[in-house]
Amino acid sequence: MGVALFIVSEALFFLAIFWAYFHSALSPTVELGAHWPPMGIEAVNPFELPLINTVILLSSGFTVTYAHHSLIQGNRKGTLDGLVYTVGLALIFTAFQAVEYSVSFFSISDGTFGSCFYFGTGLTLAPTNCLFKPSANSATQSNISPSWLTGFADAESSFSLKIGKDEKRYRSITIKPDFSIELHRKDLFLLKQIQCFFGVGNITKRIRQNKLSVIYSVQSVKNIQDKIIPHFEKHRLNTQKREDFRFFTLGVNIIAKKLHRTEQGINDIISCRASMNKGLTANLLKIFPNVQAVDRNIIKSNNLDEFYPFWLTGFVDGEGCFYIKMYQYNNIKKVSINFSIYQNIRDLDLLKTIRDYLNCGIIETVSTRPNAAKFVVYKFEDIICKIIPFFDKYGLHGIKKLDYYDFRRVASIISKNKNKLDEKTFNEIKLIKSNMNTSRILS
Repeated sequence: MGVALFIVSEALFFLAIFWAYFHSALSPTVELGAHWPPMGIEAVNPFELPLINTVILLSSGFTVTYAHHSLIQGNRKGTLDGLVYTVGLALIFTAFQAVEYSVSFFSISDGTFGSCFYFGTGLTLAPTNCLFKPSANSATQSNISPSWLTGFADAESSFSLKIGKDEKRYRSITIKPDFSIELHRKDLFLLKQIQCFFGVGNITKRIRQNKLSVIYSVQSVKNIQDKIIPHFEKHRLNTQKREDFRFFTLGVNIIAKKLHRTEQGINDIISCRASMNKGLTANLLKIFPNVQAVDRNIIKSNNLDEFYPFWLTGFVDGEGCFYIKMYQYNNIKKVSINFSIYQNIRDLDLLKTIRDYLNCGIIETVSTRPNAAKFVVYKFEDIICKIIPFFDKYGLHGIKKLDYYDFRRVASIISKNKNKLDEKTFNEIKLIKSNMNTSRILS
């Protein structure tokens, strides 16, 4: 009776696992990015280690059955041999399972996919191999590091002091601080993680030129003082945006002390605003024609600390590009790949720091874009030996992670074929490229 109940419980256990799996796989919800596997997760190839482990598992069933029948027949040697082979196969199976867990790009905390995978393949190894591994995708909890968030903010965030009309206010203007990050709708799950990290703020949607974007915004003075400012004071920005943050902090402190209701307080805030981002608008210049902007400092980015790798992955999540170029010359098909980071020319020093840190690549400036500079890695050997190992170790978090996976896949194909591509391989790479970057479609 005990054995029968155990078998029934095992059957129901796996019924629940497969039910959860197929429920999510056949109709992925918006929390999963309406995509299966969920955004940011690279599934294990079933024809590699899983196939080997299946063969080992079936083989151990054969050897233990042989041992059982040998025992019934009184064949002591056959029984011992069968048990030894069974135990050996079990150890190999367990070792391969541990390898499979250690190289997986997702953890048990990655929602339905992670839970079903680790529950279905043997949870006994999960605590040591995946429970404390950074999650690849989670909309309900944040697994991003503080330094990654600072890097991403360096690339995508905005610190602003918004000034508008309000007849009921002093000087008929209202002043509101705003920390915001605006992204493509594909990265909604990433904004939810950032919102979860800070524990404050709202996410809204905006349609401009028939394009939908999502915005994470914190405008509460208390929340900015309690959460946003302390974070960026502890984990410093590395671009010229650090000066925007400094003026932003000065403005928030003036508002918190209610000094913005005085003439001097308003003038101080306007002076800060004049030095931030793109400066004052034409309307504000008419209202405050004699404003004097606060002097900006030049940020030098040459201080690399232990958190810099995570800052760099955050920055690449916002500003990096994994690009594939395909061309054909004299019936010879060629594919080249490169990794680049564009930035305003004022952060040229930062690009040089990144180049020195990664120990590869060059800095380019283009005459047609005098205000922009680019760090780019063209050399295939550097891509294979430096760029890919770096992002394998310090993973990306946004939708760009999928572009990186495709980029790495193409690099592997090129390396395997030594860039001598036949028609089939060339078309395979072309198909991969067609679904990368701005062309990526999430169903």
